[in-house]
Amino acid sequence: MTSLITGITGFVGAHLIDLLRRHGQRVAGIDMWPSFSADGVEYAPISILDTAALTRFFAHVKPARIYHLAGVSYLPDADATPRNALETNILGLVAILDAARSSCPQARVLVVGSSKEYGSGVASESIPEATHPQPTDFYGISKYAAELIGRQYVRQYAMDVRFSRSFNHTGPGQSPRFVCSDWARQVAAIELKLQKPEITVGDMRPHIDFSDVRDVSRAYRTILDKGEKGGMYNVCSGTPVSLEHVLGHLTAKCSRKVRIIGTAFKSRDHKASPRLAGDNGRLRKLGWKPRFAIENTLDDLFAYWMRELAGRKSTT
Repeated sequence: MTSLITGITGFVGAHLIDLLRRHGQRVAGIDMWPSFSADGVEYAPISILDTAALTRFFAHVKPARIYHLAGVSYLPDADATPRNALETNILGLVAILDAARSSCPQARVLVVGSSKEYGSGVASESIPEATHPQPTDFYGISKYAAELIGRQYVRQYAMDVRFSRSFNHTGPGQSPRFVCSDWARQVAAIELKLQKPEITVGDMRPHIDFSDVRDVSRAYRTILDKGEKGGMYNVCSGTPVSLEHVLGHLTAKCSRKVRIIGTAFKSRDHKASPRLAGDNGRLRKLGWKPRFAIENTLDDLFAYWMRELAGRKSTT
């Protein structure tokens, strides 16, 4: 069986490749980089807005599963260029589904959404899928609109499209634009004497539902293997953790005393809810459950950055 991953060069894509190959699947993928090398992966540099090129590649590799990860995935990027986020996340999905409908109509398609679809006004600390989405930023709007369009392809064309609303996830290989990876990189840099022993932080009050990227990859495979056509699933740990705990766990791994500097500059315009977690009961009914505690994830993330930064010249 062949599985195709859009956005294959990204953070989740790398882990999903490993998972699918361990289960004996052939893997193909697309992204915007001119080239990409991974053992046994058939790759093509194709824009998700190019329906014709997508159709040709899908017809060539004949995927039975399509994991649609590609798109604008960083909220500040969507704020900076709303048109690009809306076009990429909405029309990109249309192109993917049109290509699949004409070249591999029996393929199961996972549309990866976001907890940002629920919006910042949700009062519940454990959000079930039945919660009505009320996105409050361009990123969440683009993801919810894509989900609605995907549902229409299920109704109108009987395609097997399934959906996630994925909460925050982190782990080895994540960009330092995201908070856990940012802090892990800085602590590793301090340990290696590449940075002064201080970290600037913003609002530390929120409690956030973080999942390990390896648990997320398993969740995506589970949804396509065992989920329902048209079904939607929260992908989350179900357990919120404070940012103070995240930073404290990471700094405790450093042999140098780290000074923490608070500033409002680091806080985003879109404030996070003070305590927010997803209800993963629907996904658990498929046989999935988290395997990684947040502390294990942070340990592996710190070790990743220690390897990445090793060998650089000390400056402090």
